[in-house]
Amino acid sequence: MDHLIRNFIFGIGLIVIAKGSIQAGPPKGAPTDLDPKAYQGLSSQDLERLRKGELVFINDFSSEQSTSKGMVQAAIIFNQPIDTVWTLMAQGWRQEEYLPNVDRTILAKKLPDGDIIENRLKILFVKINFWVRGYHYPDRYYVRWTLAPGYKNDMKRLEGFWQYYYVDDTHTLARYGTITETGFGVPTRIQEYLTKRDLPTSLGRLKFWVDSGGTYRKPGYQPPK
Repeated sequence: MDHLIRNFIFGIGLIVIAKGSIQAGPPKGAPTDLDPKAYQGLSSQDLERLRKGELVFINDFSSEQSTSKGMVQAAIIFNQPIDTVWTLMAQGWRQEEYLPNVDRTILAKKLPDGDIIENRLKILFVKINFWVRGYHYPDRYYVRWTLAPGYKNDMKRLEGFWQYYYVDDTHTLARYGTITETGFGVPTRIQEYLTKRDLPTSLGRLKFWVDSGGTYRKPGYQPPK
C-alpha cells in the first residue's frame, strides 16, 4: 500500500509543481499526506478516484475523529493550497453561496476559538433552523462542530469534523465526517443513507467553491439584502 500511496502522491506533484520549480513545503503545524492517517481506510482504487477529483466515502472507522456511531466519512482533494482552504472553510457563514437546500447561513457570534452560525434550510416545504458551534484548531488544521447549546434547534443531533492535509503547494487532502439526527422520527440508518445520498452533491458544490477561490455561486443564489 505504501508504494501505491507514494505513486499517487508523485502523480499529483508533491515534488514538482511545474517546470521543475521547488516546493515551498507545508506550513508550520500542517499535517501532510505522508501521515499514516491521511489515507487510512482508502484502497488503491479510492486513491485513483481522489486523484481525479472525485469524492470517496471511507468505510474505516478506526481513526480518532470517527468515534460516533453512524458517522459518515468521506475524503476529497481541493485544488488549492492548504492555507487557502483553511481561510475559505473557516468562513462557514458563506455556505449559503454554494450548498443546495440552504437558504441562509448567518454568523451569529465570532468566538476566540471558533464561531456560532445560524443555519436556515428549506427542504421542499419544510423549514429547518439550527445553530452550529464551530471549534477551530488552526495549529493542526482541524475543525469540528456540534449543535450550539442554548438555542432552539430544529435538529436533535449534529456533529462533524474536517481534517486537512498538505499534499503539495496546490493541492489539499480533506477528510470529512458528519452525523445528523433530525429528530423527526427517522431511524438513524435511514438518515445515514440519506446523508450518503446527498453528500456527493453538497461536497461537489463545496469543491467548486473552494477550487474557484470562493467565487463560485450556486444556480439562482441571491445574496441577502
